[in-house]
Amino acid sequence: MDRAFCRNDGTPLDGRTNQRGQDPGLRRQRLAGWRPRIPWKRVLTIAGIVSAVIGAALLTPLVIRTVNDHFSDPAPLPPAAVSASNADAAHPAQAAFDGVSNSWWGTGYSGDSAGQYLQANYGRPVELEKMIITPGVSRQVEDRSQARPERLDVLLTDARGRTALMHYALADGGVQVVDAHMDDVVQVDMIVRSAYGTAENKQVAIAEVEMFGRS
Repeated sequence: MDRAFCRNDGTPLDGRTNQRGQDPGLRRQRLAGWRPRIPWKRVLTIAGIVSAVIGAALLTPLVIRTVNDHFSDPAPLPPAAVSASNADAAHPAQAAFDGVSNSWWGTGYSGDSAGQYLQANYGRPVELEKMIITPGVSRQVEDRSQARPERLDVLLTDARGRTALMHYALADGGVQVVDAHMDDVVQVDMIVRSAYGTAENKQVAIAEVEMFGRS
């Protein structure tokens, strides 16, 4: 005799339910509507950690350089070689880099000498930060025996051939500091664009150029 109910728990045995009393059709509906549960909080946490690690790796060199720049003073960077577009025979380009301010480079031309330049070359890439320029024939502001550069362009070239052009307006005499920051510099060109105190019997003079940074 066929049983109509389960001997253990009394569940109807009419063929429409399984042994656990669940309707197979209902179970199929539940399975059809099932979707995997994605732990979004955990995914976002992991993504944040990965982004932080990558960001730290990219920023580390910049942080190190910033700390070094803040806590250490730039050192003198004497060039390996210097030259000029033109020079007075008694006042060569080397006179502007000899460490003394009572000798000077003269363009050898009267007038404003626009386009004449000094050039400094390094045997290896350096990190340039600033330049100290003494226009005229000495540190004495009142000494106006020669013309002094007024507008000066500084062209920096790095080891890859990339360039940066900076424009400066100098005061009329006296030691002056100009910012000229660039990494991997191998060449510096200082180009005269105009001058103070020009005359037929005067040439543009620069007493001293000092460069500072890190090699």
